[in-house]
Amino acid sequence: MLPALSEAIALPPGTAARVVHVTQPADSPVPDRFAHFHGVAELVLIHQGSGTFITETGEHRFGPRMLLFAPIMAIHDFAFDPGARNWTLVQFDALAADPDQRLLPRQAVSAALNSESLCRARTMVDWLSDGIGSTLAPAEVEILLKALLLAIKPAMASGTAGTEKPDYPLSRFRPVLQQLMEHPGQHIGLADAATMCAVSAPYFSRLFKQSFGIGFSAYQNQFRLQQAARLLATSDAPTSQIAYRLGFQSHAYFSQRFREMFGASPSQFLKTMRHR
Repeated sequence: MLPALSEAIALPPGTAARVVHVTQPADSPVPDRFAHFHGVAELVLIHQGSGTFITETGEHRFGPRMLLFAPIMAIHDFAFDPGARNWTLVQFDALAADPDQRLLPRQAVSAALNSESLCRARTMVDWLSDGIGSTLAPAEVEILLKALLLAIKPAMASGTAGTEKPDYPLSRFRPVLQQLMEHPGQHIGLADAATMCAVSAPYFSRLFKQSFGIGFSAYQNQFRLQQAARLLATSDAPTSQIAYRLGFQSHAYFSQRFREMFGASPSQFLKTMRHR
């Protein structure tokens, strides 16, 4: 089974939201950590499993019956504990759903849901998911999305911003992450990355691995492969062209690394996404 790739795939033009349901058995590998930020807001409803929601403003322990929210352009990460996991991810255009910024918090929060709030949230997410999968017009999907945000607004208002960790400065890395997003095919050396973040190379390397769970070079490779998956799913560009645009020197090497990360070749992945 292909892993969930929703983190890397932008919303198609004219689409207000995406809903992804993810179920992973207890013997499946713990998902790799991948701190990132993007232009869509994100809600995660945890049904089963536990872990830590890592944000620029603090860390949040999460478990079943919890709702996690990451606003647009907020660096965040999910560190799951071993065991069975089941969650629903909602990615959406926050500017379309909440243009006056009255429904959503300005920073990442987590909230424990009581039985009534959980039932309401699940119902609204299911309605949104069904609406997206049907022939509803985009404006009608936006109405369902706004109804979901209204339903969870009380829980979000009473949520927590997380436990602050001064030694976990994710925001320090925003310059280099922004560079990666804008120029994914350009290799960034360790010294250049450190300069962008105004620190020494040894300190940058140590702090990056401490903060992101992997080294900077490995993160760059993962990021490019995630972007490749996004382009395969949302564009008609040939695989060889995508590989070249993202800085891979040969199609064979790109295919090898893609299979290592996603468990399928680019062509197999593309076939699966078109079927979906």
